[in-house]
Amino acid sequence: MALEGAARANIGIRIMIVTVVAVPLLFALSGLAIRYAAFASVSSDTGFAAYAQALCRWDCAWYVDISEKGYERFPIPNASNVGRWGFFPLYPLLVAAIRSVLPFPTILIATITSLALSYAACLVAWPLVGKNMRAYVLYCAFLLSGPFSFHFTTFLSEPLFVLLTSCVFLALKRSNYLAAGVASALLSATRLVGVLAVFATVIHMYEEYRAKGGSIVAFPRWLLGRPDLLVAIFISPAGLFAYMLFLYLTVGDGFAFLHIQRAFGRVAGNPLLFLWDGLSYHPNAGWLPTAPQWSAMTAIAGLALCLVLGARRQYGAALFCAVSIILPLTTNLASMVRYVVGLAPLAILVAVLLSASKLTFVAALALFLAACYFMTVAWIGGYLALV
Repeated sequence: MALEGAARANIGIRIMIVTVVAVPLLFALSGLAIRYAAFASVSSDTGFAAYAQALCRWDCAWYVDISEKGYERFPIPNASNVGRWGFFPLYPLLVAAIRSVLPFPTILIATITSLALSYAACLVAWPLVGKNMRAYVLYCAFLLSGPFSFHFTTFLSEPLFVLLTSCVFLALKRSNYLAAGVASALLSATRLVGVLAVFATVIHMYEEYRAKGGSIVAFPRWLLGRPDLLVAIFISPAGLFAYMLFLYLTVGDGFAFLHIQRAFGRVAGNPLLFLWDGLSYHPNAGWLPTAPQWSAMTAIAGLALCLVLGARRQYGAALFCAVSIILPLTTNLASMVRYVVGLAPLAILVAVLLSASKLTFVAALALFLAACYFMTVAWIGGYLALV
């Protein structure tokens, strides 16, 4: 009987593993079919290469240029003094490395790589959703077949950013601080806000210390006595510092990634004023919100979800997501939708909340799949809120 019980348990584990692996694969295929149908409805071209090129919108072109040409030493001529330095290097380098082995166009390689990275992000999220199958299905559907799945399946930083963010929080969940530090270092070379993951690491260290009965005032001294934890903290911004060193040696300005933002129309200001201006930008006709209104409402919704994370005692994730929204918001509302939906802890939280009942689960899943088509058409058409 004991052997029979163990055999049944092993079969159950195998079925669960197959399901966890198969669910994101299913949504990767369904999402590809839906987005291709959307592409075919607005384009006379055919083929996967044409599809990949059609989805390469806005910042995607910058990443293609970086992967193929690298970073320039001076602002690009006849381009309003714009340079590529504002786009961080890790993902373009990864695509360039793959292209050196595979003789295919950059955007084709990047599209397939983004699909693979988003698929991997789903697998990493399985323990982060508490091994809740309904939440896992919704999260996979959101990334690979959802209304914003084009962000995670073309040449943008989001696929790698989501994967590495998930790796950071999975490592923290398992108290593997060195792994969290390495993932944070890679994250900081993917996007500027990736460097903020170090605060989540320190918060988790503090929570673990307090759970063992440590006092608040003694925490710094305890931390200084743990070289392994200090290494994890100090290596977290290594990707950002390496990029700054590269810019200093090649351009002469280690902060070129910040200074070039002015050329893209990003100037520091009051985030509350940016939100107010966005909400006040009413449509000239009709009832649909304008692109600035969508961006402002998305930022507000994202910050509200951060409060929910805090209420659920996920303080590190809440702080990371809140600052990752507020920091770009201090310049303007551009790309706010992409920034918010690309925050893995928020997407995981939404999936968990919507999976609370069968009704909300089925409704959300149907909405994700239906919206994928129409949002892809809007993305290909250049709808500004989705930039």
